[in-house]
Amino acid sequence: MSIDVGRRQSNSQSPTAQAWRRFRRHPLALAGLILFAIVLLASVIAPLITRYDFAYLNLADKFQSPSINHFLGTDRVGRDIWSRTLYGGRVSLAVGFAAASISTVIGVILGSISGYYRGKADQVIMRFTDVVMTFPRVVIILTAAIYLGQSIASVIFLIGIFSWPGITRLVRGQVLSLREQQFVLASRSLGAGNRRIIVTHVLPNVVAPVLASITFAVNGAILLEAGLSFLGVGIPLPTPSWGNMLESARSLDVLQDGPWIWVPPAVMILLTVLSINFIGDGLRDAIDPRYQQG
Repeated sequence: MSIDVGRRQSNSQSPTAQAWRRFRRHPLALAGLILFAIVLLASVIAPLITRYDFAYLNLADKFQSPSINHFLGTDRVGRDIWSRTLYGGRVSLAVGFAAASISTVIGVILGSISGYYRGKADQVIMRFTDVVMTFPRVVIILTAAIYLGQSIASVIFLIGIFSWPGITRLVRGQVLSLREQQFVLASRSLGAGNRRIIVTHVLPNVVAPVLASITFAVNGAILLEAGLSFLGVGIPLPTPSWGNMLESARSLDVLQDGPWIWVPPAVMILLTVLSINFIGDGLRDAIDPRYQQG
């Protein structure tokens, strides 16, 4: 009897409520959500919980280990590591979400056109996608960054326009299966145009898998920004990011004698990427019909 009541209550809930109930059953996903919320909140309220400006130079306190005045110490020119870590989170997270948004928009548009219209459009888009995927992304971005110059906007733009092939393939596969469903065929028989069918019937059913894939796109963008900044072609100084803070570890004396300079941004990248991965796994389990049956 209790099982039947539970099933009736589950069926009476909205899809969003059911997804949230399944998400809560994923302990790692909940832990990741809480951890990411803490990182995001700390970055947003950075002006309220820091004592020094991230660009303030104090040569008298340079290369100091953690103390009461500087919670995480200072770098080689006296800048406060605590302030730079929190403000750097703002930049790294902004780059991650903005670049993932660009790649998602491109991927959804190209994947929808390719999967729905098929034929020549599918051939052209898929072959172009294959060509983009064959190029080493980091090398291409490094080369393009030299000509575009170093700025937050150029980093977001370059990461975004070279990160869409995976989402394009995902959306194409979903649309290929959806275009033959009965509700799409019925809408087409009633005279609905292709654009209306795609926007009204196809894309809403692609949101779920795309939402899960966005989390991994954000992770990829954060890691790629960190790599570019570590190589010196990412976010320009003095603007902090977790990547260009790690760049100081290229110096042997900092690597050995000043771990407080590079460990905090490294830990923040690790925690952020892990938390977003856990959230993505939880979203996949919550919205994937195969997991819903389980």
